[in-house]
Amino acid sequence: MIQEIQAGEIFKLVDFVPYIEGKITKTELAFNDKMKFMLMAFDGGRGLSEHTAPWDAILLALDGKATIGYEGREHEIKAGESFYFAKDVLHWLKTEGPFKMALLLVDEEK
Repeated sequence: MIQEIQAGEIFKLVDFVPYIEGKITKTELAFNDKMKFMLMAFDGGRGLSEHTAPWDAILLALDGKATIGYEGREHEIKAGESFYFAKDVLHWLKTEGPFKMALLLVDEEK
């Protein structure tokens, strides 16, 4: 866990990853051989090219909005909404403006 998180206190995940002009930033909060939990911030117009992931994943939109491509369909997602990705399925993400998300990756097989 990142050191700024204090046990017994309320915090906002959105505050733990900054926007940086022209970049995608990432902060890993927790990970082990079965899971990874990270935060990502995308400057406007950034995204992730089409790829697959070896683990199931849940994306939690924290700020802004984005478009997710998944199994040939596009889905708009905005702050407060979540999306589930099955492992090994092609997907991508594109933003038009600033976008922050939390991503939980889980390996159910270990």
